[in-house]
Amino acid sequence: MTVKRLIRALLGAGVLALLLATCTFTVDETEFVIVERFGDPRRVITEAGLGLKWPPPVDTLVRIDRRVRMLDPEPAEYLTSDKKNVLLSSFLVWRVEDPRQYFVSVADRRGAEARLADIMRSELGTILGRHPLSALVSVEESERDMAGVMEEVTRRTAARAAKNLGIGVSAVRLRRINFPTQNKEAVFRRMEAERQRIAKQYRSEGRESYQKIIAQADLQQAMLVNQALQKAAEIKGAADAEATRIYAEAYSQAPDFYRFLRSLEAYEKIVREHATVVIPSDAKLLEVLRHPPAAEGKPK
Repeated sequence: MTVKRLIRALLGAGVLALLLATCTFTVDETEFVIVERFGDPRRVITEAGLGLKWPPPVDTLVRIDRRVRMLDPEPAEYLTSDKKNVLLSSFLVWRVEDPRQYFVSVADRRGAEARLADIMRSELGTILGRHPLSALVSVEESERDMAGVMEEVTRRTAARAAKNLGIGVSAVRLRRINFPTQNKEAVFRRMEAERQRIAKQYRSEGRESYQKIIAQADLQQAMLVNQALQKAAEIKGAADAEATRIYAEAYSQAPDFYRFLRSLEAYEKIVREHATVVIPSDAKLLEVLRHPPAAEGKPK
């Protein structure tokens, strides 16, 4: 009897353990869990912890990753409002927000990303068709509005994804902007012409500024030179007047001596070292030598 009871107890414990294993489940913080009953989603578990269910095949579990993911589809070609073809590489940041809607609409990640890529391309094509290429790429800051364009794409994509897929889209952004091979050469020529136009404008403005600076400098130079010449003339005039006064005063005090000194100054200018000067004997220049002035207070 003891052995039979032990076997029964073991069997009971095994059955209980099996029931616990098949009727309980855990939910991780990184996932949602949907409890299906014969294929019909009955409950959505959004909180981490321990849950209960009926054993299979009555209840089955579907686990859905709730973490943020990034979709990076292949580049696609779009047409802008000014009929320019552009090749855009974009990416999309998404996560599951309505697990039931997500499960019913797409079932798994592969299906979700395929639908999201279609929605994103559709919205990009629609919105870029209403904006010129300069809204994405332009040397003029006032023309660029890439942030506004991508915010509009994000808003419209998020609305469609939430309504149809149960997915929340937090951002749609451009990774690279390129041009189709057949259009690159023409685009590069236009870009080069635009850069040359801007460079020509800068050079023209620089030459204009240069001419203004040169003209201003010439004007200041002329004013300074005129002021200096005027000042020099004033000083020279005052010096000449003072010299004339001194000469007049000296002449009035001793006319003969004054003439004598002036004659000596004339000799000094005329007669140089090792120079021969031929002067007639009756020249006035020799008069001072023939008749030197008498000393003051003595008869001549």
